[in-house]
Amino acid sequence: MPTPFGLRRRLKALFGMESAPTSVPEIPMVALTVLGPNGTEESVQAFIGSTLVGAGSKMKRPIATGCSESNCGTCRVEVLEGADCLSEQTAKERATLKENNFSTEYRLACRAELVKGTVKVRAFELM
Repeated sequence: MPTPFGLRRRLKALFGMESAPTSVPEIPMVALTVLGPNGTEESVQAFIGSTLVGAGSKMKRPIATGCSESNCGTCRVEVLEGADCLSEQTAKERATLKENNFSTEYRLACRAELVKGTVKVRAFELM
């Protein structure tokens, strides 16, 4: 049975019982550009599967979030480019946008995940 993170294989390699892996698989990255409310742009590289909030946490002024559970709508963003590079909008996300009187065309950065390519969004609130 395989062990988490290949620990058994790594331990055997340390003791010379098995050869160590020759290369570590590359984790795919995607580009995120955030246009702030004042018109400034900042770009970061993030791992596939990161939320926009998670990816933006590497920026000087990250996307603001109030709850991280798609309840408040603070982290709403307008997708300017690469909408097809984001995860599908969930029913909860659409409901939260509607409850807060925001267009359902927006995305909640705490829920929208980067799945490929390059994404550019306009944030309405930054930290």
